[in-house]
Amino acid sequence: MRKYLFGFAVVVAVVLMPSCNNGAKGDAEVEDADTIIADCDQYVRFETTMGDFVIKLYQGTPLHRHNMVRQVRKGVYDGQLFFGVERKYKIQAGDPKSKGAQAGVALGVDEENDTIPGEINPWKYYHKRGAVGQASLRQVNYSTSQQFYIITGSKTSASSFPGLETKIQKKWYNVLRDSIAQPYAAKFMEYKQKGYKNKTSVLIDKLSKQADSITQTRPVFHFSKEQIEEYTTVGGAPSLDGYYTVFGEVVEGMDVIDKISASHVDKNSRPVPDVKIIKATLIEWPESPAE
Repeated sequence: MRKYLFGFAVVVAVVLMPSCNNGAKGDAEVEDADTIIADCDQYVRFETTMGDFVIKLYQGTPLHRHNMVRQVRKGVYDGQLFFGVERKYKIQAGDPKSKGAQAGVALGVDEENDTIPGEINPWKYYHKRGAVGQASLRQVNYSTSQQFYIITGSKTSASSFPGLETKIQKKWYNVLRDSIAQPYAAKFMEYKQKGYKNKTSVLIDKLSKQADSITQTRPVFHFSKEQIEEYTTVGGAPSLDGYYTVFGEVVEGMDVIDKISASHVDKNSRPVPDVKIIKATLIEWPESPAE
């Protein structure tokens, strides 16, 4: 992904609600932007200057699903530009500063103070072609609140998967150790300022042992036969699995995603000319006939 810094997580308090209405018809109850709809997938239509596409938001990733629902209801994505466009890999959007941005300005590089706890589940939700994921910066278990990406991807050689599995396991270990170290940030800073290299080494060793102990209780990740089949015959980005939260997939308009992915881009991977999100709308799926 591109550059995204994490602040401390700021999570909006939410109330679970057993309703599957997308709010497309505007009933009062679902207008509450801080209500999680708990028991269903939801769908968003993105109208863009290169065509429309629809994504399904997974029930199994409620925090990320609800976050996008909130952003769509508030019109956050309307008028934003795509950036981070890489042919046969992914497209990206979700930078509020992209609205009206001058040509050539790098997008997606500012820190977001609002983050979401990760819902990473590479056994179930993975970076297949058409997958929708939430960006992050420092490979830790939080996502940005707005920047998302869609995978176009290319086919992966079957020989690559053992090495990818090893990298995922190592990454999870480092994330775990960083999470354990978070409460000791002030202590690390104190030791650094005072030049206490020995104390720093002792603390790192202690945290590593804690991470080792927890890691031993966790299942080892292996790509399933189905995942390998899809990655080798259809395509995707398996190198991102375990690093970012996948929370949806494209269900209509993948040809539009491919067109955006194939755009001519500047040195900042921003399409030239700009590709804009005209409007994002919550919809029912399949859509009901017009009345």
